[in-house]
Amino acid sequence: MTTRMPSHGRISPRALTWEDRTAWPMFLLSLAFFAAWVWLLADPELDRGYRGALTAFVSVAWALFIADFVLRLVLSGAPRAFLRTRWFEGVSLLAVYLRPFVIIAYIWRLPWFRATAARERARLLLMVSMFTFLFVFTGSTLVWLAERHDPHATIVDLGDAIWWGFTTISTVGYGDFAPVTFAGRTIAVGLMMGGLVVLGVTSATVISALGDQIRRTATLRAHERDDDAPHDPNDPRMPG
Repeated sequence: MTTRMPSHGRISPRALTWEDRTAWPMFLLSLAFFAAWVWLLADPELDRGYRGALTAFVSVAWALFIADFVLRLVLSGAPRAFLRTRWFEGVSLLAVYLRPFVIIAYIWRLPWFRATAARERARLLLMVSMFTFLFVFTGSTLVWLAERHDPHATIVDLGDAIWWGFTTISTVGYGDFAPVTFAGRTIAVGLMMGGLVVLGVTSATVISALGDQIRRTATLRAHERDDDAPHDPNDPRMPG
């Protein structure tokens, strides 16, 4: 019996099957990795034992991410096609601050969301919401890293940075925190400009989903009224 190789430029079904089967474990591992990483960043006075345990967990999780990516690359049978469609995931293995965004890729792969059209829409809303949060978190973290050692800085811990990030992207801007360094202000400008796009896409997605729901509800109610309406027995359109 011969094994059928994937056609040129197409990813092997084995790799796609592996992605489906590992989507939930990798999604949950990514969430746990994100939580542990944030805890390490946010609490510089963390107990030595907890810090060691969190560091060990983050390291093991990172090794699993690398192993999973390499295994899928080997199973794909088409390395170029695999890297072309999953390049961001590969880059995120080199840049830790991009890794949280891979959570969105795992949400896309979760088989549960493919069952119905309603779940497909829920997946889209979840992905957009998650991207918005991660975009603000990443930008805020980078500003905090640029600001925290400056003697004139007001953004000196991660909690303040995230608060500042969300007030900035929501255009509220209380003014209680503001970047003072060149690097911090440069990142802040990128956060503001990107925030306009993110909020626009998020609003459009939510409005579109609500519009679809309203149209479906109206259609169902119209059908129900047609079914409940009395029928004229002399109507030639009625079956005899």
